[in-house]
Order: sequence, then C-alpha cells, then structure tokens
Amino acid sequence: MMKDSELRMIETMLKKQDELNSAIMKEYGLTTISKEQIDLATLDEIGEFTHELKGDRCWWKKSQEPVDRNKVLEELADVFHFVLIYELFYGKREYFSDSEYNVENPRNYMPVVQMDIAYGIASTLTRIVSLFDGRLMYLLALSEHLGFCLEEVYAAYMRKNAINMERLKNGY
Repeated sequence: MMKDSELRMIETMLKKQDELNSAIMKEYGLTTISKEQIDLATLDEIGEFTHELKGDRCWWKKSQEPVDRNKVLEELADVFHFVLIYELFYGKREYFSDSEYNVENPRNYMPVVQMDIAYGIASTLTRIVSLFDGRLMYLLALSEHLGFCLEEVYAAYMRKNAINMERLKNGY
C-alpha cells in the first residue's frame, strides 16, 4: 500500500490536472481528449525530457551543456501532466481502493521498470504510451529509478501546473 502522504500528493496532482483540463477544454470548446492525442502529447514531452538528458549521451557535440537536474525535473513534470490527463480520462485509479493487495503502487512497478531499463531509457520511456493502465505508477517508479522522489516530482508538477494555469489566462 502507498503511504497516506503519497496518496494525498497524487490526489492533489490529479485534482490540479483536472482543474487545468477543465479550463483548457472550456477555452477550446472540447468535450473529450482522445488517447491518441494524449499519447502524442506525452511522446512530445518525453522528447523534451530526453533533450535535457542529452549531456549524458551526446558523443558527437563538444559544446553540449552538461545535464541540469532541475531542467530534467521540469521536463519530467511536463510528462506527468499528460500521464495525469490519461489517468483522469482512461485510468482505473485502483491505488485509491481499500484493497489489501494493491497492484497500483509504484513499488510494484519498480521490477518492471528495472527490467525495461536493461533495454535502454528510450524503450522504457516510450513504453509509457503503450501501457493501457498503470501509466502513472510506472512513471512514478521510473522517476524514482532516475533519482527523483515523489516529493520532488510533486513540487515540480505544482510549480509547472501554476505556470500552465497562468499561461492559459494570458492566451498562451
């Protein structure tokens, strides 16, 4: 089971994402967002995330800046925005159940993430969009594997969510 504090952070992220979604959908006259739209947006943000990791893998460019952990975390927060949208529209959210055996838990996804990482970060990141359910828990486990705890992800997400709300108000 997840700790109450972890569940509260996830609940808050989902609530904030729902508020942002509602505002965006109202602004653009949308009634739904398709899985395909969410998948493409997620892949786009994964691309921005991997761009921030370029300093660790860019063997062909002498002028490549080193990896900036804060920028990586900021881009990871953007990936979370779209994984949370998927969760709101299509996820089961079984981690909120009272069941004693709770399969929806990032700790349960850690062995899968570690196995996937053996095939490389690219295939691990793109696997997110191939998951029918469990995307949020998988991304939380992957974040932890990459050295970002839930508290860091939560803080970065909340900062970026506030920026996105402000952008929407200003016609971004």
